[in-house]
Amino acid sequence: MYKYKLEILQQRIPIGDRQGFTLLEKTEGDTDEAEKYFTEERISIIVNKTGIPSEIALHHLWENNFDIKQTIKIIENKYFTATELILKKDNDKEEVLDKIFSAIVKKYDWKRSFLNDPNEIKDFPNDLYSFMTVMEWLYFENWENHEIALFYHLDMVTEQMRTKLNLPQLADYLEKARSIANSFYEKYETSKDHNNYTKATNELRNNKEFIATEEKFILLKPLLEERLYEFVKNNIEKFP
Repeated sequence: MYKYKLEILQQRIPIGDRQGFTLLEKTEGDTDEAEKYFTEERISIIVNKTGIPSEIALHHLWENNFDIKQTIKIIENKYFTATELILKKDNDKEEVLDKIFSAIVKKYDWKRSFLNDPNEIKDFPNDLYSFMTVMEWLYFENWENHEIALFYHLDMVTEQMRTKLNLPQLADYLEKARSIANSFYEKYETSKDHNNYTKATNELRNNKEFIATEEKFILLKPLLEERLYEFVKNNIEKFP
């Protein structure tokens, strides 16, 4: 019934026979309405996926012969930064932070030997320096353990917690934990014997005050990740 009109419609838009017939039946053979329905449906998909204005979505749809996947790819590359795309596509905040960290590493071609030389990132833009300093410390804390991480550039980290992330209490707990740990290691510092180090470590791990500071860190760690996430959102123009 609509074979001739389908041929007309297919000259206007890239549409298969089955989909074309379905549209023509829906619009009772009106090719203009069928084309409009087809176009508006695809515009809606692009707008929902990318958040860009419908006029821009239509322009790029035409440019890409209404290929939705290719249109989205072109729009994302043209209108969004890597960080914006990560925030748009991912809901898991820990994963978002990991991906943003990787994006910064890639942009600055950072070889990640920060374990040996924190000065490698000293020339990063200020907000990126803050983010990377805290993130690298969190990675180290996960890789090693809380006790060792207390002696891994902690002053750099607590400074960022106080000045950038508004977490002075967490910074205080970490510095207090380091002070307690230092007191135990100094107690056995008269000898480099490994057994003395083991004694200090065992006593430290059974110290109630030290345990309490570590528990406070565990309790506040999700808030630290939340503040890092908000820090990125509030300074998104600084990120790659």
